[in-house]
Amino acid sequence: MSDRLKELQQQRSIVQQQLDWLDQEIAKAGGQPAPEAVRSANDQLPSPQASPAPRQTTARLPVSADLAAEEIMAQYQQEAHSLQSSVKRGCFLYFFLALGLVALGVIALYFFKTRK
Repeated sequence: MSDRLKELQQQRSIVQQQLDWLDQEIAKAGGQPAPEAVRSANDQLPSPQASPAPRQTTARLPVSADLAAEEIMAQYQQEAHSLQSSVKRGCFLYFFLALGLVALGVIALYFFKTRK
């Protein structure tokens, strides 16, 4: 069997496991008995010696999790104008603080030199 075919079969097996789990969860939510997982000979689990196929996780969050995430983001989100004014105010504050420290340093140096 070629490597490509083995990899495709492994990916199919992984997807089939996910579909089986989804079927079971849907049955649980609907109050029906969970269906049995149907596997064919080609859907065997990958052997431990085989190199694992690269996985790409593109799972979506449940709708309630999406809504919760949106609420949290809205809670901490700031308007662009207020954010810009806060940054500008902070820059001015640091500038004048640094200017004051330099002035204090010059004054301290002046008094230190004149006392000798």
